[in-house]
This record gives sequence, C-alpha cells and structure tokens, in this order.
Amino acid sequence: MRTFQLIDIDAAGPYEGGFQYGRLAEEKIRAGVNDYRALFAETGGMSWERIKETALSYMPVVAGAYPELAEEARGIADGAGLGIDEVMVLNCRYEITKFPRPNECTSFAVLPEAGEGGRTYVGQNWDYRAGILDNVVILRMREPGGAWIVGLAEAGQVIRNGFNSRGVGLCANNLQSVDDNRGVGVPVTFLRRKALSCRSFDEAAKLLREAKRSVSCNFMLASADGRAIDFEAHPGGADVLEPVDGIITHANHFVRYPERNALETSPRGDRLRELLEKRRGRIDVPYIAQCLGDHENYPKALCRHPSDVSLPLGRRGVTVAGVVYDFENGVAHICAGPPCEGEFVAVEASEKSGSRK
Repeated sequence: MRTFQLIDIDAAGPYEGGFQYGRLAEEKIRAGVNDYRALFAETGGMSWERIKETALSYMPVVAGAYPELAEEARGIADGAGLGIDEVMVLNCRYEITKFPRPNECTSFAVLPEAGEGGRTYVGQNWDYRAGILDNVVILRMREPGGAWIVGLAEAGQVIRNGFNSRGVGLCANNLQSVDDNRGVGVPVTFLRRKALSCRSFDEAAKLLREAKRSVSCNFMLASADGRAIDFEAHPGGADVLEPVDGIITHANHFVRYPERNALETSPRGDRLRELLEKRRGRIDVPYIAQCLGDHENYPKALCRHPSDVSLPLGRRGVTVAGVVYDFENGVAHICAGPPCEGEFVAVEASEKSGSRK
C-alpha cells in the first residue's frame, strides 16, 4: 500500500520549523525540484534559470504580506540544502504553470445537518500529475503557542490543505478565469498556508476574500462549529457560494458567474453532491471515501487515473490523494493515490509519534 511520509514539526519560530521540515524531507524535496526541472525542459517555454528567477520574484510579495512565511520558506531551503529560488519554484508552481491549466481537484464540506451524529467534515480529491506521487508529504505542525496544523503538501511546499486546532479547515481546487494574468499577487500556496494559521473561521474568510491575487483559485473553508463557505476567488475579488442542506461541493468552473470561466465545465462537483445527498444526515468518513472513489463520467470522474497515453506517465493526470478532515475527532483521513485503489489512513492531529519514511 502506498503511503506518504509523515513529517512532525515542533519549533520555536517559523525559520526553525521550516529548517526541521527541510532536513526531514530533504530527499523528497530534492526529488521534487528535479521533477519540475525535467517538466519544464519537456514542456519548453522558459529555461530553468528563468523559472527560478520568476519564482524568486514572488519572494518580496510574500515577505511584505506574510514575513513569517517567507522565513519558513527560507528555513525549508536551508534545511534541505537548496537555494531559496528552488524552493520558491515548488511553492509558486501554481502561478508558473497556470497558462494553460488543466482541471484539477474536487472539494467539499459536510455540515452537522448532513453528517452522521452532527459531525462536520471538509476535504477533497487532490488531482495533479502522477509524477509527484512519491514526493507528497503529510505535515503535522505545532506552531509557537501550541496550536497544531495537519495537512498535505508537495515536499518543499508550505502546507497547502488541512485543518488546525482552532477549528479552521481549508481545501482548494483550481479555477481559471478570463481575467487571470501574470501580474503580481500573493502565491496561492502561501495564501492557503496563512489561512491555516488563522485563529477563527471569520479571520480566514476575511483573508481569503481580500487577498491581492493575479490568478484564480477556489477555496473551500469550513470550521469546527459547523460553518462552511466556498470562495470562487479571481483577480477582481471573490464570489461566495453557501452550503445547501448542509452540503457544498466544487470542481473547476465558476458556478456563481459562469461567464468568468476559462476552463471547460467539469461534472465532478455536481456528481459528488449527488452522491453525498443520498446519505444526507448519515454521511460519515467511510461513505465519503467511497464517494471519492467514484468513476462515473470517466475519464473525467471524481477518481482520476492516468488516462491520456499521449503524455509521458509522470505528466498524466491522477488523483494524488483523497483527504477527509474530521474536526470532532481531530483526525485527518488520507489516502495516498486514487481512493479506489488505496486505504484512507487516520492521522491523529495531536499525536507526536515522530517522523517516518
């Protein structure tokens, strides 16, 4: 059974935490950098040196908005023995590879009126390239002050989806609007990381709504007190979608204002909602896991597989991970690879069991 490396981080400050992460995941971070170097060589366009310069140009933006996250990134680079420009490539790959952009990911939230026993869940199928499967890590971080965050990232990235002990959970999926551009904005990965440090649902919602951005992204925000909201964020702002009957799902097209779409409409969000509604009031983790392994509408199904044989295997689309964050029990249920093939493993958010490979 495929598993992801678990990285435990407990440090006095952001640089120290990043350094721990970089040291513990050095092998996978270096593999990730080499993977992107090969990807950009295969796909043409900018040279590797130009890619690194572009990524590094975001550093002043990050440092100005969230200086502690700039320090975390520097710690990751130093811990792994890499240049900060290489680590920034990993963290800015969403912006660098944005044009054109394939459909990626399906997110959801289930609120107490729909969840078994009044529970709240947030999660997603994370879809991307098969080439990163061996470089994904689970991060279990204890921040200064004692709060924890648990979630996933490509090794070398700051945490990109997860939940925290303050009751804030965030997942996300790609959007591309007709207004997306190569202007300057906070890279999406850093914005996700910042949201997962927020002390409340309202603080995170304000951050996601107001952040300066040049590209679009969909943010699925939920909280332990049974609230959820979906932000279809774009360069001009953020459109809001609310749960209906305790369920909200989203894929890769604008729902509130479809005229913003620059990608084809995906059936995955509607399909996931259809499945969840069948068990409304009785939705639990095993049923969500079953839904995330659904193959209706293949090859554009919820559970993605490397179907496009015209591409090298590492560049073909696949569900990299299925995740369900359980607020009440403080557990992240994580499947490495397509949910139909793997097992959802429970990662206790507060446990300090040490790192494993």
